[in-house]
Amino acid sequence: MEKPVHILDQIAIQWNNEEESFFLDTEFSEKYIKVEMPIGKKYAWQVEYHDISKSVNLESLFDAHYRTDADDAFVPLMNRYNRMMREGTFAPAELDLGAVKLYSEAKLTDVVNGIEGGGWIVSKRLFEILKNFNIGEYQPYKIAVKSKKIVSEDYVYLHFANYADEYVDFPQSVFYKGKGYFDFASRAIMPESFHSAEEIQLLSDQLNEGVTFTNFKKRVNIQSKIIVLKPNELDIFKFKSHLLNREQFISARLAQTLLDEKITGLEFIKTTKVK
Repeated sequence: MEKPVHILDQIAIQWNNEEESFFLDTEFSEKYIKVEMPIGKKYAWQVEYHDISKSVNLESLFDAHYRTDADDAFVPLMNRYNRMMREGTFAPAELDLGAVKLYSEAKLTDVVNGIEGGGWIVSKRLFEILKNFNIGEYQPYKIAVKSKKIVSEDYVYLHFANYADEYVDFPQSVFYKGKGYFDFASRAIMPESFHSAEEIQLLSDQLNEGVTFTNFKKRVNIQSKIIVLKPNELDIFKFKSHLLNREQFISARLAQTLLDEKITGLEFIKTTKVK
């Protein structure tokens, strides 16, 4: 007798099937690949906790560059870290980020997932490869990785920012609107031709006039189905505008290099969402 499928698993399966039927009705991109970090069997992330207290200079750098008159005398270490490592901004290069401890079943990989701040923990080997590609503005920071009895200094926290918004060919891209998380039947391709994210936001505001952000059943969401990019040299990128896409992409040439070099800790997924 087969074990019944849990209701949450049923929802996940339906969601996946609906997503595939909606997005996979066109050819895969030949230029770009989506990248994700694998999810573990027991824990989603490899990092069990980030021991920022091991930093030798977080407090002094925060006090010198970030403290304001509005701050209390005591500012928790993680609050300091989050202020200094916001996405799109860069802390002083000498910042030491302490250490991360991995879950016992997690393996040491070239990319280690599970730290906040908008960047990746990467092996120094991978960092040397990435420096040969267009990953935008970046800054490596010192960090140690603890795995079982091993404490590895062969990693850096790579904080980088590379956005593709300016290269979006809006008239050639395809957008759709829908309601809620599970109302797949409400999805409809939009006939409108947009010229900017601001135009999309304006229409979204008009469609949702009087509807609160928490009213998911009535709120109309505008999202991209296919983003067409103008010629560019980006090798790792995502989008600033939440109306475009929230995922991370890399160029096919970078994906091939990472595969050739047997880089671990990333999943390479064919995509129809960016072309």
